[in-house]
Amino acid sequence: MQLRYLETAEPGLRWFRAYYRQNPQLDLKKAAGALRQAEARLVEFPLSAPLYEDFATVRECKLQGTAFSLLYTIAHDTIYVIDLRDQRGQRSAAALTLFTQELWTRYGLGGKN
Repeated sequence: MQLRYLETAEPGLRWFRAYYRQNPQLDLKKAAGALRQAEARLVEFPLSAPLYEDFATVRECKLQGTAFSLLYTIAHDTIYVIDLRDQRGQRSAAALTLFTQELWTRYGLGGKN
């Protein structure tokens, strides 16, 4: 199983980095480590995270010790990360809308959400 970030995850990745850089009292290295641990856990146990809200194929993996989580789906032996979500906001709605309308078809992930 491989892990791939979709273009919809770029704003979330940028926000993650900016948030920790703007808040020096928080530990960027620890947060980045939590992200790497979550990625490794998903590669080993891709179905371990619960489904996200009412999406049939989107799962949410929370990053330990942070307010962030990975929204992802699985297809073709690949974990596709849709967003690195700040759980305190609603920014992920835009990423999920783009995912369901465009990327679902582009990457041949099949079916409906």
